Amino acid sequence: MRTFKFFANRLFYLLLALSSALFFSCGHNDTPRIYIGDTFHYWESDADSNLGDAMKNAANFKRLEDKCVHNLRHTLGKGEHYVWVRAEFEIPPQFKNQPLGLVIPHLRFAEQVFCNGVFISQYGAFPPHEQSTLFKAHFFSFPLNILKQEGKNIILIKIYAQGRSGISADSFVQPARYAYPNFESINFHHTRIYMFLVGILFLTFILYLSFYLNLKAFKEFRDFAFVNFFTSIFLIPFFATELPAYTNGGLPYVPFIKLTLCMPPYFMVFFATLFAINFLSIKPPLKVNILRWSILALQVLLTLFAPTYDFLIEIFPLMIVLLAMQGLIGAVAVIKEFLGKEKRMAALYFATGFLPLSSTIVVDLTLRLTDNTRTYTYFSIFGWQISIVIFIVMLAFRFASIYKKNERLSNHLKEEVAARTSDLQYANNELSDLNERLEKDKHRSDMDLEMASIVQRKFLPKPNRHFRGWEISVCYSPQAKVSGDFYDYYSFNDTLNGITLFDVSGHGLSASLVTMLSKNIISRVFQTGFRRKEPVDKILNKINNLILAEKGDIENYMTGVLCRFDDSENPARCKVELGNAGHPYPLKYSVSDNEVYELKGNDGKQHYGAIGMKGITVSFARSNFFMATGDILLLYTDGLTESTNSKQEQFGLKAIKEIVKKHHAKSSNEILGLIMEKLDEFTEYRGFEDDLTVIIVKRKNVSEYVEDEDHEDSFDDNVEELEDAGPEDLENAETKVEGSDTDE
Repeated sequence: MRTFKFFANRLFYLLLALSSALFFSCGHNDTPRIYIGDTFHYWESDADSNLGDAMKNAANFKRLEDKCVHNLRHTLGKGEHYVWVRAEFEIPPQFKNQPLGLVIPHLRFAEQVFCNGVFISQYGAFPPHEQSTLFKAHFFSFPLNILKQEGKNIILIKIYAQGRSGISADSFVQPARYAYPNFESINFHHTRIYMFLVGILFLTFILYLSFYLNLKAFKEFRDFAFVNFFTSIFLIPFFATELPAYTNGGLPYVPFIKLTLCMPPYFMVFFATLFAINFLSIKPPLKVNILRWSILALQVLLTLFAPTYDFLIEIFPLMIVLLAMQGLIGAVAVIKEFLGKEKRMAALYFATGFLPLSSTIVVDLTLRLTDNTRTYTYFSIFGWQISIVIFIVMLAFRFASIYKKNERLSNHLKEEVAARTSDLQYANNELSDLNERLEKDKHRSDMDLEMASIVQRKFLPKPNRHFRGWEISVCYSPQAKVSGDFYDYYSFNDTLNGITLFDVSGHGLSASLVTMLSKNIISRVFQTGFRRKEPVDKILNKINNLILAEKGDIENYMTGVLCRFDDSENPARCKVELGNAGHPYPLKYSVSDNEVYELKGNDGKQHYGAIGMKGITVSFARSNFFMATGDILLLYTDGLTESTNSKQEQFGLKAIKEIVKKHHAKSSNEILGLIMEKLDEFTEYRGFEDDLTVIIVKRKNVSEYVEDEDHEDSFDDNVEELEDAGPEDLENAETKVEGSDTDE
């Protein structure tokens, strides 16, 4: 950064020297001048006044004492005015017998010039299409034939005054051959020189906007680009009189001034502040951003909706205060970073970049406060040009520094990537071997799981059965390969003695192992209790005690229902005893009253607990009822009622009851199909999140009984199929082994 500081200092002094040479290379010559400012007299008239009126009212002219550049506004006040200004001069011997020229360095707004009663020329335009000559000097040529070589020559100037109007007290008369070059020199310093600066500013805008569009991370490039853009717009009025679009009257004056001379400074200071913030990588609070945008919006709205040129002048002090507030935000941000340690040097360089601008602003203020009778070149504009060059160099150094750093990181990264690639190649080889082993292990696990599924299904009876007086249909749908649900029939020949349905907690292999352990215990205890005519709740208690003893530390528990049937006394009306160990309440459809009931127990005691829960006292429910021909008993696990849809709503019992009630005359298999179809629609065919088992037991006429045909597959054949199967076969494997009933 020392190199940058040295370079910036040398660049500043070089540009200062070039600017000085530029200012003085077109300096005025030493030819004598006739200054006429001390002879100015004025007479306020109306829009229709003419030369004759001015000459008739010669006695009413008053001396124009005010010599400042806005003397007409100070003298006449606000608003629009028409005023005649009279000046007089005598031709000195050295100027006699040659054309003379009048040079007015500054005159606002528009004027017509007469010399000795002869119309000479006009600058600007009078209403209704008023147009100002802005910062341009005025030159009028007086031909030899209208000049009085002896005595006084009278100059009459009709002026349309509006806003900050005035006539320069430094106006002078000279021989035309000297006056015109002086006029051109003044115009060069006051107008044309800015055309060159605008070109530089606009090119800088294009350059840095292009940088930003390709490097969005460098927001300071964007801010710097727009500072240059709005500065170039602000400078247009200084040379607008050289543009045909303005001089031809194509641009109305007040809108033109709003869009060029008034509003661009608001955006210049706004983006300059933003430039400081992004240059120093500052994150201002939200309230600061709101304040900045509010100031800008207020300035733009007040200016945009200003009704007159005078209103723009009246709000000018307020706009200056708002500009100062906007700039102060950036200044405070720079000072805070300078007082800190982390970004002190960056803040110092940023402040150095604005040093030429701030210095020339002081020069401009000093000149205008100490001498308000002359129109001076705005040195601050040239100071801003020097600041722009410094910031161009500064941003270039910053970008180059980041680029070099990234290049070093990139080279280091390439070396690091090469080393890591070698390590990754070795790791990939190891991982490939591991994946191969895992694939083999997975294949073996899938085979084991499929075999466990076959074994589990082998222990289950056929899903659809007919017994004497009974029609049974079952939907058994494990959530995984193996299930925690299991069921069983208990029969003797063609007589159905009982049905059980149990649901082991959890899923997967552990739950399925508990089902295999429990099924034998339940079968043994039920058949013993059936022979002894023990109540079903007592049978469930014995099952609970045995399972607690057998399962040891296994945490799984289970719920279930156990039904016992007895139609020995009256085949037309079967007696049913149902025990419930914490399981969802079974449903019973009664043909006689066409209603579906939940079987909650009618033994007159409280019910609580489940099977296999250590240290928990249990009291299992018992329901006693009869089933006539056409009656339906529905057993299910909670996977049915607790299935959810996309809105996380549960399926519940309502739809089940409606289907059973409406379609009770259909077969048990048809009713089961309707229930499962309704469930699929409800869950939007997303599959089930839990093991699901549904059993429908329908009472039929005993005389209509037809024995089922058995189709049992060999368990050994299924095992051989599994041993020869590949992974893809396991996914589509179908269980061919059906369980057989447990006969008494």
